[in-house]
Amino acid sequence: MTNLPSEGEWKIGDEEVMELYRQRWQIELLWKFLKMHLKLKRLMTKNENGIRMQVYVTLIAHLLLELVAVPKIWGSKRLDKLRYLQCCMCQEVSYVHWLGKLLGSWRRRVWPLELCASVH
Repeated sequence: MTNLPSEGEWKIGDEEVMELYRQRWQIELLWKFLKMHLKLKRLMTKNENGIRMQVYVTLIAHLLLELVAVPKIWGSKRLDKLRYLQCCMCQEVSYVHWLGKLLGSWRRRVWPLELCASVH
Protein backbone atom coordinates (compact mmCIF):
# COMPACT_ATOMS: atom_id res chain seq x y z
CA MET A 1 0.00 0.00 0.00
CA THR A 2 1.35 3.44 -0.92
CA ASN A 3 0.11 6.97 -1.23
CA LEU A 4 1.88 7.45 -4.58
CA PRO A 5 -0.45 8.16 -7.50
CA SER A 6 -1.43 5.15 -9.60
CA GLU A 7 -2.89 7.27 -12.38
CA GLY A 8 -2.18 10.54 -14.15
CA GLU A 9 1.01 12.38 -15.03
CA TRP A 10 2.89 11.31 -11.86
CA LYS A 11 1.88 7.64 -12.11
CA ILE A 12 4.27 5.22 -10.44
CA GLY A 13 4.14 1.62 -11.61
CA ASP A 14 4.12 -1.45 -9.37
CA GLU A 15 7.66 -2.37 -10.38
CA GLU A 16 8.97 1.10 -9.45
CA VAL A 17 7.24 0.94 -6.07
CA MET A 18 8.72 -2.50 -5.41
CA GLU A 19 12.19 -1.22 -6.34
CA LEU A 20 11.84 1.79 -4.02
CA TYR A 21 10.83 -0.46 -1.12
CA ARG A 22 13.69 -2.87 -1.90
CA GLN A 23 16.20 -0.01 -1.83
CA ARG A 24 14.69 1.35 1.39
CA TRP A 25 14.99 -2.10 2.97
CA GLN A 26 18.67 -2.26 2.00
CA ILE A 27 19.22 1.01 3.87
CA GLU A 28 17.46 -0.44 6.93
CA LEU A 29 19.65 -3.56 6.78
CA LEU A 30 22.80 -1.43 6.54
CA TRP A 31 21.83 0.57 9.64
CA LYS A 32 20.99 -2.63 11.50
CA PHE A 33 24.44 -3.99 10.64
CA LEU A 34 26.14 -0.74 11.66
CA LYS A 35 24.27 -0.54 14.96
CA MET A 36 24.32 -4.20 16.01
CA HIS A 37 27.61 -5.50 14.70
CA LEU A 38 29.79 -2.40 14.48
CA LYS A 39 28.36 -0.69 17.57
CA LEU A 40 27.53 2.56 15.77
CA LYS A 41 24.79 3.42 18.23
CA ARG A 42 24.61 7.17 17.81
CA LEU A 43 25.71 9.70 15.27
CA MET A 44 28.08 12.41 16.41
CA THR A 45 26.63 15.01 14.02
CA LYS A 46 23.56 15.79 11.95
CA ASN A 47 25.73 17.09 9.11
CA GLU A 48 25.48 14.85 6.02
CA ASN A 49 29.24 14.90 5.44
CA GLY A 50 29.93 14.13 9.11
CA ILE A 51 27.54 11.17 9.06
CA ARG A 52 29.14 9.88 5.87
CA MET A 53 32.62 10.13 7.42
CA GLN A 54 31.52 8.38 10.61
CA VAL A 55 30.00 5.51 8.62
CA TYR A 56 33.14 5.21 6.44
CA VAL A 57 35.46 5.21 9.46
CA THR A 58 33.31 2.54 11.13
CA LEU A 59 33.38 0.35 8.01
CA ILE A 60 37.15 0.80 7.57
CA ALA A 61 37.75 -0.13 11.21
CA HIS A 62 35.57 -3.22 10.74
CA LEU A 63 37.51 -4.30 7.65
CA LEU A 64 40.85 -3.79 9.40
CA LEU A 65 39.72 -5.88 12.35
CA GLU A 66 38.61 -8.62 9.96
CA LEU A 67 42.08 -8.66 8.34
CA VAL A 68 44.08 -8.73 11.56
CA ALA A 69 45.01 -12.12 12.98
CA VAL A 70 45.88 -12.18 16.67
CA PRO A 71 47.35 -14.96 18.83
CA LYS A 72 44.69 -17.53 19.72
CA ILE A 73 45.19 -16.87 23.41
CA TRP A 74 43.48 -13.50 22.88
CA GLY A 75 40.40 -14.97 21.18
CA SER A 76 38.92 -14.52 17.74
CA LYS A 77 35.98 -12.16 18.21
CA ARG A 78 36.13 -8.59 16.98
CA LEU A 79 36.26 -7.26 20.54
CA ASP A 80 39.14 -9.64 21.36
CA LYS A 81 41.08 -8.33 18.37
CA LEU A 82 40.38 -4.75 19.35
CA ARG A 83 41.59 -5.34 22.91
CA TYR A 84 44.73 -7.02 21.62
CA LEU A 85 45.49 -4.12 19.29
CA GLN A 86 44.84 -1.58 22.03
CA CYS A 87 47.26 -3.44 24.29
CA CYS A 88 49.94 -3.47 21.60
CA MET A 89 49.44 0.17 20.73
CA CYS A 90 49.82 1.18 24.39
CA GLN A 91 53.18 -0.60 24.55
CA GLU A 92 54.58 1.17 21.51
CA VAL A 93 56.19 4.57 21.89
CA SER A 94 55.43 5.64 18.34
CA TYR A 95 52.28 4.78 16.43
CA VAL A 96 54.27 5.22 13.24
CA HIS A 97 56.55 2.33 14.23
CA TRP A 98 53.61 0.22 15.38
CA LEU A 99 51.81 0.77 12.08
CA GLY A 100 55.03 0.02 10.17
CA LYS A 101 55.29 -3.36 11.91
CA LEU A 102 51.66 -4.08 11.21
CA LEU A 103 51.91 -3.20 7.52
CA GLY A 104 55.32 -4.82 7.14
CA SER A 105 53.79 -8.24 7.74
CA TRP A 106 51.12 -7.66 5.09
CA ARG A 107 53.05 -9.84 2.61
CA ARG A 108 52.41 -12.87 4.81
CA ARG A 109 48.66 -12.17 4.54
CA VAL A 110 48.42 -12.66 8.29
CA TRP A 111 49.29 -9.90 10.71
CA PRO A 112 50.85 -11.51 13.78
CA LEU A 113 52.16 -9.00 16.27
CA GLU A 114 54.76 -10.93 18.25
CA LEU A 115 55.18 -7.86 20.38
CA CYS A 116 52.14 -8.71 22.54
CA ALA A 117 51.99 -12.49 22.17
CA SER A 118 53.03 -13.10 25.77
CA VAL A 119 50.83 -10.42 27.34
CA HIS A 120 47.69 -11.73 29.04
